[in-house]
Amino acid sequence: MSRFQYLLLFVVITISCSKNGITPPPVNESSNLIGTSAIQFQVVKNLEGIYSLKGGSTALGSNFVCKISKTRVSFFSNDRGLFFILSYGFKQQDSSIQFAGFWRLSEFATQNNIQLSIASNQGASDLMNNRLPATLVIKGTFLDEHGQNQSVELSFTRHFSDYVRNHEFTIFAHHGVQTTANPPYAQNSLNGVKHDEDYGVDGIEFDVHLTKDNVPICIHNPSIDISLTKKSPLSGDYIQYSFRFLQEYIQLVDGQRIPSVEQVLQAFIDSTNMKYMWLDVKGDPDIFKYLETVVRNAYGHAAAVGRNVEIIADIPSGKVIDEFKAWPAYSNLPSMCELSMQDVIDLGCKYFGPRYSQGLLTEDVNKAHSMGIKVFSWTLNSKTLITDYIQHGNFDGMITDYPAYAVYEYYTTH
Repeated sequence: MSRFQYLLLFVVITISCSKNGITPPPVNESSNLIGTSAIQFQVVKNLEGIYSLKGGSTALGSNFVCKISKTRVSFFSNDRGLFFILSYGFKQQDSSIQFAGFWRLSEFATQNNIQLSIASNQGASDLMNNRLPATLVIKGTFLDEHGQNQSVELSFTRHFSDYVRNHEFTIFAHHGVQTTANPPYAQNSLNGVKHDEDYGVDGIEFDVHLTKDNVPICIHNPSIDISLTKKSPLSGDYIQYSFRFLQEYIQLVDGQRIPSVEQVLQAFIDSTNMKYMWLDVKGDPDIFKYLETVVRNAYGHAAAVGRNVEIIADIPSGKVIDEFKAWPAYSNLPSMCELSMQDVIDLGCKYFGPRYSQGLLTEDVNKAHSMGIKVFSWTLNSKTLITDYIQHGNFDGMITDYPAYAVYEYYTTH
């Protein structure tokens, strides 16, 4: 795509965005998980790979990528960015593995329940004995978008390629998952942190402001805004109020409280297997001074619990560059600059985060890689654009509101 095409696509996406409500995942009351026992993570990890439709309805798609989060099994379809997220357990009576959860479309709030199983002689026995099955078939039923019961049968096709296994490509959730399509959780929220990994992402991008008492918090806009929070008696900028006061009087659109960066990082470390946390610093006065302590403490906690994480402070503007330079003690922590490759070099950043409307930036990306700098593009919300970046670009990852598109494209292309 040309630079003009990228800019045109940016305009189309910008004017088409609108405020959406919250659509939480449906409750699945399926009985097939009742009485099942827990399964070790590594057993379920062996499910990862590429699957194809073997029988039943085509309503969920015909080809799928399976990824495993800390507590869920997730499938990502070739059709409409459709995905399904499943809880699981071992049924001792027949030595099967049972699943229950929901399917959903990426760009719409259309969703419903699904339940699947793996019979003992179709892969469950091998999996439970920590062996890779010679044959792996997953069967079950789901309610389609009209509420009609449909059957489905998936067959394991292949493992992820050597390229995928040996190259790190990071898909970031933009403020949390699906912020422009009736998201399941409020953006920049703790529930987003705890569940985003189930939606296929390997990292999260959250925004950072300061409160009056210098507590770094995660919220996008500098001022109280009813597009992000419920109506309250408060107005004005968050920096006018203490964190405790905001906790008492402000709720996010789904009833959660605005989290501190400390709370977000603790949930990120303790509740997920994700590696990357992208903190989009908004430039309040002395913000790096107060952010530094929180980030260093988070690294200490991660080391104590055996987690390998990367907490990146993003520098999106000249104003934030000035704040970054004003607190040199932060310079030996991971940072990223969005502005230019030269700014990345001058500031000593480990990461470069260009906007997608700049195009593939092949020369800059190659230069960055030659210097050991990773490049993450933001924010890619068009299926066409995501495909173009993965097939023709050389980026190390991307931010998106629709990770299902990126997951399917990356794991099936490479």
